Amino acid sequence: MDVRFHCAKRARQSGKKSKHGVLQTCGTLKQVLRLNPKHGVSIPRFHDLRKMRLQVPGLKVGKSGGYRLIYSAREMDEAVHIVFLETYFKGDKEDLSAAEYEYLTAAAESVFANPTLHDWE
Repeated sequence: MDVRFHCAKRARQSGKKSKHGVLQTCGTLKQVLRLNPKHGVSIPRFHDLRKMRLQVPGLKVGKSGGYRLIYSAREMDEAVHIVFLETYFKGDKEDLSAAEYEYLTAAAESVFANPTLHDWE
């Protein structure tokens, strides 16, 4: 099945602001998610959102102390569409608030409503 990637504005901004070059891992993330679009864990109460750990090269804390990626995946138009929504460093923030997860859910819906405006290849 075809897998298409999209990036929400917030994910682009948080990736650029990261102090450890998290955007360099995007190629690896895409490879992992092409093989298994449901790779991360489902977020309780926000089941359309998934969270996965990222190990960033040069950051010597491993995946458990590294970055988190919040994304959503949906099958539509004979393809799986994956939207990167947010990245954050666990050393800066343990988890997102319920309000932030609600915002990300709305952002995902906006991207899924018109995915071609958010293509990322």
